Amino acid sequence: MIEEKTDETMNLEPLREAVERRDPDALIGFYADDAELRVLNAASPDSPGFELRGRAEIERYLRVVLDYKTSSHVEDEVAGEQRVEFSEVCEYPDGTRIVVRTALELGEGGILRQLDVVERSSKPRQRK
Repeated sequence: MIEEKTDETMNLEPLREAVERRDPDALIGFYADDAELRVLNAASPDSPGFELRGRAEIERYLRVVLDYKTSSHVEDEVAGEQRVEFSEVCEYPDGTRIVVRTALELGEGGILRQLDVVERSSKPRQRK
């Protein structure tokens, strides 16, 4: 579970819930107006990936990505002063799994910077 440590600008449990519900309306509220989001592909470490700047660009991206039919689960959370890291495990209906390793830099306006490193998971699909 993500625990809030010393940063009173963000309640982290609602962030976790919004990620797992794949709720773009809830998620965008966590970002500062001038936030930056950078996405890298772990399989291509030399690739520049792509960057989004500002809440409006990030919102458009979140609406597209979160519309994919996947389930999401947050794990491996580490929270510190003005920094949060976690892994989001996403599973598609066909059993394909990806892991998004996220690092957030927090400030008074919310999330200031986000780095996502996306990789395919080699873990086998677990049946419930």
